[in-house]
Amino acid sequence: MALVAWLTVITGTWIVYPWYRAGDPSSPRSTLLADPGTAGWHRFGMEWKEHVAWVAPILATAVAFAVTYYREDMAHRQDVRRAALVLFTIAFLTAGIAGIFGAFINKVAPIR
Repeated sequence: MALVAWLTVITGTWIVYPWYRAGDPSSPRSTLLADPGTAGWHRFGMEWKEHVAWVAPILATAVAFAVTYYREDMAHRQDVRRAALVLFTIAFLTAGIAGIFGAFINKVAPIR
C-alpha cells in the first residue's frame, strides 16, 4: 500500500500536475481562477492535493516499517498496533480527500 501511495503521489505531482498548471489561459488552473465561484477549488482543493496529499505515502511508509520491524511482536504490542492503525487511517483519509478533491476539480475544469 505504501508503494502504491508513493506511485500515485509522484505520478500526480510530476506527470499530471504540470498540465493543470500550464501557463495558457485555457489551462484548468486558469479556468478555475478566472471565476470567483470556482477559485476556491484551486485555493483549497489544489493546495490539499499539492501539499497535504504527501502525508499519505509518508504515513503508509511509517506503518509498513512498523509492521516489518515488529512483525511477530505486533500480536502482543497493543500500543504498536493502535499507533499503526491510527497512522494508516490518517493516511487513508488524506489520500481519500485528495482523490475527492481531484474528482471535483476535474469535473469543474478538466485537463484536455
